[in-house]
Amino acid sequence: MSFTLRVHLVAYEPDLERVCAAAMRSCYSPYPGYELFTHTNPDRTLEGEKVFDSERISGLLRRALELGHYDILEHNSITWLAEAKEEEILSLLNSSKFFETSRLDEGSWLITTNLRVLVELARNNTQSSLTKELVSSLTIAAPNVSSVLSAEAKELGSR
Repeated sequence: MSFTLRVHLVAYEPDLERVCAAAMRSCYSPYPGYELFTHTNPDRTLEGEKVFDSERISGLLRRALELGHYDILEHNSITWLAEAKEEEILSLLNSSKFFETSRLDEGSWLITTNLRVLVELARNNTQSSLTKELVSSLTIAAPNVSSVLSAEAKELGSR
C-alpha cells in the first residue's frame, strides 16, 4: 500500500516558549520559574529582573540556542498526526530515543516529542522528509525558535 506523507500538528503546550525561557532564566535568578513566567506587568517588579515579555522570551531562547543550552527545551510536548510508511516511522525512532509513537491504523501514527529533539533534528544535515515536516511545524508551536533555525539554515546555505 502506498502512502503520501502528511503531517498535521495536533497539540503542543500553551506558552511553550515562555515555559522554556522561564526554565532558562530560573537557572540564574533567585526567583522560581513560575514567578518569572508570570512576570508580565511592568508595574509589578521582581528586583533585578526584566519584565517577561515577548522580546525577553525571544532573547533568552536565542541565547539558549547559541549556547547549546538544550535542556530547557525539554519542558514541553508536541504531538502530530502523521500518515507515513512504517519505514519512515522506524527511521524517525532511530534518530532519537525521545520520540513516542502510536500506530492508529495502517499508515496513521501519533508522534510525540519535545522541542529539544526538534532543534537537534533541524540542526542535523541529514533530515528525512518526515523530520522536515515535523520541524516545519515549529513556525506555529515555537515561532521564535523556528526563526533562529531558519536564519541558521539560510546562513549555511549562503556559504
